[in-house]
Amino acid sequence: MSLERVEVTQEVLLAVLAHAHSTESEEVMGLLLGDVLGDVSSGGGAVCRVSLTFPQIRTDRRKDRVETSAEQMARCSAHAERLSRETGLRIRVVGWYHSHPHITVLPSHVDVRTQAMYQLLDPGFVGLIVSTFNRDAASQASTVQMTAFQSLPDGVGTTGAAGAFGGAGEPMAPSVRKEIRVSVVPSVTSLEKSFSDFLAVQRILLMEETEVYKKALALAAATASATGGGSSVATTTATAMTLSGPSLELTEVHHAGVYVAHMVRLVETSLRPALMSMATLVSQQRVQERQLRDQVAQLETMVAGHATGRGAGPAVGTAAGMAPAIEASLAGQQ
Repeated sequence: MSLERVEVTQEVLLAVLAHAHSTESEEVMGLLLGDVLGDVSSGGGAVCRVSLTFPQIRTDRRKDRVETSAEQMARCSAHAERLSRETGLRIRVVGWYHSHPHITVLPSHVDVRTQAMYQLLDPGFVGLIVSTFNRDAASQASTVQMTAFQSLPDGVGTTGAAGAFGGAGEPMAPSVRKEIRVSVVPSVTSLEKSFSDFLAVQRILLMEETEVYKKALALAAATASATGGGSSVATTTATAMTLSGPSLELTEVHHAGVYVAHMVRLVETSLRPALMSMATLVSQQRVQERQLRDQVAQLETMVAGHATGRGAGPAVGTAAGMAPAIEASLAGQQ
């Protein structure tokens, strides 16, 4: 039995969309953390609640393919276990997400097969796809689509038993997708209300560019070493200069220029909008703080007026009871 519904918090959606819009020439991916409520193996209709994201550094940067490593999966699992111990909530890896820039939101046959492999380890595992950078030629309106899906063995209906995809050492049976209903829900716990995932996306993007730059420098150094230095070689007996290829120094300058250009693009398209969003959020919270403080001051004035006038009555008790609640709300906003 597959999942019945997927609940995605607003903060998770913000992080996923920010990651998906970081590039329109390549796909990006990450893992989803949360919990599955109900038994997936039974007919009760399990619900997957996605509380956090774990954006991944891509090991393969291609237009139509994303891959992760076992090391990153293990790191994400360890991160979920640590959060479970710290918060007392059950948190585990419940799914993965990736982007489809300029193409349909529907999963490809590769996506369906990848999802089937994940479900061999966890039948409640879910896939999330975000389709971005789709612009209508006539209206110039841009649309963003999102879908959740699981894989079922070919020939199994959406309401039938999922069965097994194949045992160890056996070839996997052909799979088909089953779309899962998605709901965007408000955050409940303090962990879900955090914007740490949104900020982690920015760090991952910077780390990706730095890793690519380091690998390019390492490859250039290895190539130069294999070709005897890779620098310009001038003959001492003739005025002509024989070049064995671009020098290592020139290659390093080229890679540095590309790295700087990519970092500037990130600042303009990702980091700057993120900082502006955070600044707007801070401004909104400061407005709410002023409003709450004004309400507290009005209630205190009301309490003082009743105490010195007609004495403490029902209204005094009501005002006095509301003030701590507003103070608590104010503390939560801060």
